[in-house]
This record gives sequence, structure tokens and C-alpha cells, in this order.
Amino acid sequence: MTAAETLSMSTTADAGLPEIFLTAIEHDQLSRLVGDHEATGAAGLLQQELDRATLVETPPPHAVGLDRWVHYSDGRGADPRRVKIVLPQQADIDAGLISALSHVGAGLIGLREGESILWPDPSGAVRKLTPVLVEEPDPRA
Repeated sequence: MTAAETLSMSTTADAGLPEIFLTAIEHDQLSRLVGDHEATGAAGLLQQELDRATLVETPPPHAVGLDRWVHYSDGRGADPRRVKIVLPQQADIDAGLISALSHVGAGLIGLREGESILWPDPSGAVRKLTPVLVEEPDPRA
């Protein structure tokens, strides 16, 4: 399933995609990851999300951003998973640090708590990603 087919299916199923919010800095960092060429896979999905993102000076409360811990459900397990979306060079799955270029990272970025999106996994199966808690940033960090 292509990124366009998935997003089209999401639009049909959800009567529209949820609005996503990114700061200009996050948008720039993520845009550099996918570059100017047509991307495929998770990078293509991330590019489509970047194309439709609303740029804000300050993200709304409880929006998933880079370097923020998020608890999310995907319909596969009973308990939400806790991850932090990071740039690829910082990714460490054992520590819960997932790349923005991963399928889950690209799907969650910019969503607000309680919003859901139908999103493909690497096998092409579609699942419903929902951030259930976005932790406040540590002011000491």
C-alpha cells in the first residue's frame, strides 16, 4: 500500500485527517531528513505529513513533537507504549527512542492527545495510532 493510498483510505474512513502541529524548527529538521526527492515507505509518509502540517510558534498543549515522551495505543496491546520520537541518529529502540523516520514516529508526530490516525505498519497492515498521553517536557533538559 502506498503512502497516498493509506492517507486516502484514512480520509475516507475518518472523514478527514486530524490536523497536526509542528514548530518551524521541527518542520525544518524533519524536512531535511526526507530531502527534496520523492520518498517512499516511512519517509514518504513523513513527507506527506510535513506537507499538510500546520506550523506554529508554540505547539498546542499535549501535541506530539520531537524529543517528547508519548504514550500511544495502536490496537495491538492492552497497554499503551511509551516512546520518544527522535532524529534517526538518536534512535535506540531498547531505550524507547524511535526515529521520526519509523512508521510509528511518522504517524504520531504532530498529533494531539486523543486524536487518531489510520496508519500503515511496515508490513502494509493499517492500524489506528492514538497518543493517549504526551508528557510535558522536562524544564531541566
